[in-house]
Amino acid sequence: MPLAFHPDETSPLVAALLSDLGIAPGTLELAIDARDEMLGFLVDSFAGDRDRALFGYFRSGASIADSLGQVLRWRFGPPPWREDRMGKLLDFASGYGRVTRFLVRDLPPERVWVADVYADGVRFQEERLGVHGIVSAIRPEDFVCAERFDAILVTSLFTHLPEERFVAWLRVLLGLLAPGGMLAFSAHSPEVLPPGVPMPESGIHFQETSESGSLAKSDYGSTWVTEEFVRSALDRAIGPGASLHRIERGLCNFQDLYLALPEGGVDFAGLDFQGEPQLFLERARLAEGGRRLDLGGWVAARSGVLRAVEAVLDGERLAAVSELEPRPDVAAFLGDERHLRSGWNLSCLLPAGASRTAAVLLLRVVDGRGRPQPLWAGAIESALLAGSRQDGERLYHELLHTQALRDEEKARAAAEAEALRARIQAMEASRFWKLRNAWFAVKRGIGLTEER
Repeated sequence: MPLAFHPDETSPLVAALLSDLGIAPGTLELAIDARDEMLGFLVDSFAGDRDRALFGYFRSGASIADSLGQVLRWRFGPPPWREDRMGKLLDFASGYGRVTRFLVRDLPPERVWVADVYADGVRFQEERLGVHGIVSAIRPEDFVCAERFDAILVTSLFTHLPEERFVAWLRVLLGLLAPGGMLAFSAHSPEVLPPGVPMPESGIHFQETSESGSLAKSDYGSTWVTEEFVRSALDRAIGPGASLHRIERGLCNFQDLYLALPEGGVDFAGLDFQGEPQLFLERARLAEGGRRLDLGGWVAARSGVLRAVEAVLDGERLAAVSELEPRPDVAAFLGDERHLRSGWNLSCLLPAGASRTAAVLLLRVVDGRGRPQPLWAGAIESALLAGSRQDGERLYHELLHTQALRDEEKARAAAEAEALRARIQAMEASRFWKLRNAWFAVKRGIGLTEER
């Protein structure tokens, strides 16, 4: 079975990530199948930088598993889960195991099932992770499964379905739940629609575009839905009375996370959810002859709280900041005054002899649980390059703004000049002006003016 990443391969960024997450070497399956489209998508997103793509692959898998783990803890208590609490779990549309490899750390693989339309992906997870596999189907009515599950997790399937498939898959998956079971699935909200694309009154927008290179776009496109649509879809799927809860941007700070339970009246108040923070690196400069690294940017979390932003170099914490600075521009960008205090700045004294190209710099956020969330990693040189790009973009936008102001001033001056010319022409065309000119002509004729 060809691999895109072999467990024996060395990736400094992946090693730094796993160490920061407290995952000991050899305790997580690291193999990535060569046919895994998610890794290919990330390589393209990072302009061919494979090491950063690998970091993004494992980081997003860990983040999604953490979010799903939080809702599982809310519903079934803390792990390890006894069989009488949560016996069987289905990771539906699991791909090649980006998330599943983290889930089996808390639940024995013999109690985990995976399902996907990619038979090779199912077989890869059976062989590498030791889970049970089911080859899924494009059409919900063709899916056959005799098992019943206490929890069904669906990452990034409902983000791709047309309306009737959306409802039909809800019906099928909810029908696979054991009594007291829970379905957790992600969806795109209208907030992340491409600019200029309106949301229809129906509450669902479907486009025949996706990152998949093998599935028909009419079956697997791109979908955005409102919460009202999801509630109506749930009613259409199994009838009224089911419980539904939405966690805004609950997966990777991008996709909404929905919890659906066939029983009514479920109280979600006890779900204390910590979402993945956003962290942006805007500034990176060397000072004091290269002995100090100054970093800055902004950070925000839509759910939960943030305790600190930290910089780590080769596993050693260099600096941390817990007091965030006012950033009205970020609050305006995110559309929420809760994020007014979101600016961070770190000044890091670099160890003597620290390599600008080989040492791994990691930026992480410590969330309200005290858990570190590593969100950026790269060499010091990569941080400096990222900061230079941001400086360049700021300068470019400042120049555009200055040019726009100049163009606006020129247009205003031209408009004022044109208005003045129009007034003069109107005056010269008036009867009073003509009589005035005639009177001055008479005065000049009889020498009553000082004109020469």
